[in-house]
Amino acid sequence: MQIVKLPAGEAPPPDTDCIRIQQREDGRFLLEGSVLFRCGDVDSAESVSLVGGDAYASYDDAEAAGLAWADDHCVETLHVARSAGSEPLPDAA
Repeated sequence: MQIVKLPAGEAPPPDTDCIRIQQREDGRFLLEGSVLFRCGDVDSAESVSLVGGDAYASYDDAEAAGLAWADDHCVETLHVARSAGSEPLPDAA
């Protein structure tokens, strides 16, 4: 999977697979995502969303969960967005 990390506050391009990580006031992180499910022999991709859930203790935990979720849905290119006002994203591995 190719990972494209966007600068803080930059929205992912329309119609792309993405996860969004937002830092809460208490320092924990929320994760949301929207991808097209492309696994297996499918005639057309189906839109899948990740919304809600428990907050993560660290950015790395939220990102790891988001990357695993996207991988489970056979994403080829994933955009990673982070809320404005947050510190810069770690470099892509």
